[in-house]
Amino acid sequence: MLKELKFPEGFFEKNRKKVTEKLEEKSIIFILSSLDKVKNRDTLYRYRQDANFFYLTGLESKRAVLAMYKYNGKVIETLFRKVLDPTLEKWVGKNIPVDHIKKVAGITDIRDINDLEDYYRTVFHNIGIEKVLMYNESIPELVVPTYTQVFASNLKKRFSFINISSVNPLIDLPRTLKSDCEIKMIERAIEITGLGLSDLLKNLRPGITENECEGILIHNYIKYGSVQPAFQTISASGGNATVLHYEDNNRKTEKGDLILIDTGSEYKNYASDITRTYPVSGKYTPEQKKFYNLVLKASKEVMKNAKPGLKLFDLQEITKEVLFKGLYDMKMVKEKTDLTKYYYHGVSHFLGLDTHDVGNGNLPLVKNSVITVEPGLYIAEKDIGIRLENDVLITEKGCRNLSEAIAIETDEIEEIMSRKK
Repeated sequence: MLKELKFPEGFFEKNRKKVTEKLEEKSIIFILSSLDKVKNRDTLYRYRQDANFFYLTGLESKRAVLAMYKYNGKVIETLFRKVLDPTLEKWVGKNIPVDHIKKVAGITDIRDINDLEDYYRTVFHNIGIEKVLMYNESIPELVVPTYTQVFASNLKKRFSFINISSVNPLIDLPRTLKSDCEIKMIERAIEITGLGLSDLLKNLRPGITENECEGILIHNYIKYGSVQPAFQTISASGGNATVLHYEDNNRKTEKGDLILIDTGSEYKNYASDITRTYPVSGKYTPEQKKFYNLVLKASKEVMKNAKPGLKLFDLQEITKEVLFKGLYDMKMVKEKTDLTKYYYHGVSHFLGLDTHDVGNGNLPLVKNSVITVEPGLYIAEKDIGIRLENDVLITEKGCRNLSEAIAIETDEIEEIMSRKK
């Protein structure tokens, strides 16, 4: 277990001020917590707090609502939470003490979730608020409406005169610009991920299953202070590594395989996202090393150029240029359009409270944003998939690789794997 990192006093209160400083007069923001998610029947998945709710409160409360409105130039904050009765407390645990909420979140007006009805009458009828801001959630292939969407729909049905719009612009920019404390949380998540990958290297051998590899990682994440992985680990050996979001993790590795591990621990809800590609037998073949070093060259070139002012598109173009030239020299491509056969994803995304964090990739990068750098090559006809992913902090004049301590050079990986013999 590593020494626990804590958020500084007033951290979440400062976050709310960043969001509400541009809030218009007689406007209200509602931010909702996560709800329990059903795995099957009466069994639930492990709870994970909504990123925005955590960013603004630091609380793990379920079925809670943060309300903030501006009236006469002053921001009024109220937290509504579900209060469990004594019988239910025996089953699921005690209510979070009010004093703890006040200390962590810095909110003094704390009410029962059932008091929302009276609150609506106050803000919508007595004060006359008509503008409501809520987070516009973009979730691909969404079948069931989210808690926020249901909440917004019910509000509109009850109070037809209100106008509901997106609070995203007020929240996304502050969340993109990471504070020193947030960077430390991400660095800790990366450190824990590195410990897991280091242990995996010691146990990697032909015959180990993809699931076993995932298990080794999760064991280490929990051991060193992560409550859960930031996302479902991709443990893809052989030809499975050419599938970007492969998730079965059920193949037994064979001699000569590469195994692509895309994984990340989560610390205090802040994610890491690291990918390494290892030789199951302990050594890369000359052909594997040729492709690996080309991907590594692209990674280094992107990190050499990443800085404020560039866009994610620019980093993608750098990646494509390096990969195309390398494959062209190998006589595997003739035209730049041919590259899509072997490289078919973006090189970067933002990282933070969400693995694919908020941030506008069409805008220039700014200091203190954290992104991934993850070039790859996927040679399906050779059952070779290689991706190398680092987490990078944009600095004043360039960038800093937060995951540089995790072995990535082929010689270093082979040397580490040779020690287990």
